[in-house]
Amino acid sequence: MTSVSLSYLTRSEVVPTADGATVSLSPNLARERVAFDGQVRDPIRFREAMSALHEVVVGDLRRPKKDRTAYQVWLKQKEQQEAQLLSQLATKAEKVELDKLGKRAPPPNLEADFRSAHREYWRARVNWANALSRNDPELFRHLVPCDPVITVAPDTVFFEAFSKDESSYGCLYVDREAFDASGAVALGTTNVDYSNALYDHMQSLRTYRPTRLLLDPKGFEVQTVGRADHHEEKIDLPPSWLRGFGQISAATTLGGTMVTLPVETMYSILAFLKRHREKGGPRSVRFRLVPGKPPEIILDPWNEVIVSRGPAYDGPKPEEIKVWGRRRLLTLARTLPFADRVDVVLLGSGLPSIWIARLGPMRFVLALSGWTTNDWTGSLALDMLAGNLKPDVRTMQRVESHLRAERSATLDALARTTDAGRDALVGSLVKLAKQGQVVFDFATSRYRYRSILPTALADATAGPESEERVEAERILEEGSVRVEREEAVAPGRVLILGKAAKTSCEALLDADGRFVRARCTCSYFHRMGLRAGPCRHLLALRVAFDRPRSREPNQILH
Repeated sequence: MTSVSLSYLTRSEVVPTADGATVSLSPNLARERVAFDGQVRDPIRFREAMSALHEVVVGDLRRPKKDRTAYQVWLKQKEQQEAQLLSQLATKAEKVELDKLGKRAPPPNLEADFRSAHREYWRARVNWANALSRNDPELFRHLVPCDPVITVAPDTVFFEAFSKDESSYGCLYVDREAFDASGAVALGTTNVDYSNALYDHMQSLRTYRPTRLLLDPKGFEVQTVGRADHHEEKIDLPPSWLRGFGQISAATTLGGTMVTLPVETMYSILAFLKRHREKGGPRSVRFRLVPGKPPEIILDPWNEVIVSRGPAYDGPKPEEIKVWGRRRLLTLARTLPFADRVDVVLLGSGLPSIWIARLGPMRFVLALSGWTTNDWTGSLALDMLAGNLKPDVRTMQRVESHLRAERSATLDALARTTDAGRDALVGSLVKLAKQGQVVFDFATSRYRYRSILPTALADATAGPESEERVEAERILEEGSVRVEREEAVAPGRVLILGKAAKTSCEALLDADGRFVRARCTCSYFHRMGLRAGPCRHLLALRVAFDRPRSREPNQILH
């Protein structure tokens, strides 16, 4: 766990003014001084986009683990009761009487009375839960691991948040052109005080009332100790929460397929999912992509085909890509009335997908893990799918220095500035992202400087390495991996076959060393495939392939 200090002068709130309202966000005084003051041109667009971000913040679609303690106690008691009952049934008369009792008719209307009582119970339970979430800040802290992060950059202000189940990442970019006028501005990154009450108050924003966005820095200039409204707390962030930010940027190195969907297509997808609830699998969204034709989206298990009326797919070859965890897409519903289009970046079947709703001067980015129960951080790191990207210390220093000064840059601009090769540059960017210093803007394809915590994250902060990676290193150290065959099967692609720890496996790699397809006979791959990253045997095989000394002298690349 990483302890994080939060110190706020006041609570964030929507403050009514003589001619409108001010969304006053209270920054974390334990971090650098960050300020922003501007009047929002389109309050409704801003309200709906912030509301969508709220849906990400409180989102938790995980199936809760069952606590079987009470069941085990009940089972033990049941066994004892049955033993006592058997001892009491020693005589035939007792057995006859029990048979009579078992043949009694049930009370009339038993089923209807049960359903009525059951509905009343759940109605009361839901009302109680809603009231508790509104009135109990401590409970809300359990829902939100850490307050959302806001970054003030020269060209935009953006808000970032993870869902509670860590399977969804939301980021709202509000360009400076979305504001009519700006007051005080201090660039930087900080947490902002956030609560359910702030979300409720934000629903009062209207177009006919001017709205001002204020990231208020006055707490840095006044004495806060002893104030009734000043509050401090220390929270322990789980390593997985911190690791998730780095994994999202690691996903950018996987390339991907870009699909542009018109708003009406997204409406059709969400409306169908809203009206239908599947009772069995598969629960995937299939993208059927044929060059020169509009994309087709198929919703399983109904085989519902939705044909996009947007741009035709311009990829090099036909392909079909499946993504899961589609119920999380309902988060985009409130942004669609203001969206121009939705761009989708598909990293591959079962891999993360990024959905970008373009809202004029605003952009809402929703990044989803492979499926709901597979968060960004709980499985093997995505950077293991991204080829052999090793950071260079000197390149990292140059990149961080340049981004700290310029605040954002494209990959080409960073390459010119650092004079580094692509692998070293991308590897350094992924390392900086894992340290919480860099974030990738999917909407503009720019890397931005953003420090998720006041200091860079150490490797140990993100928790231990995955078991598969540790085991892959052990296999390599023992020398129990052998590349048996290498074959170029297409331009820029190579098929490698071999054995690792006596387990047969094979992998198809592209020109950048990324896994395109793979196969292994181990149980991990049988369960997960590549969706959670390569298994230990595939990792060891690829590293062995990349080491020239590990190849047999008589092996050649055909």
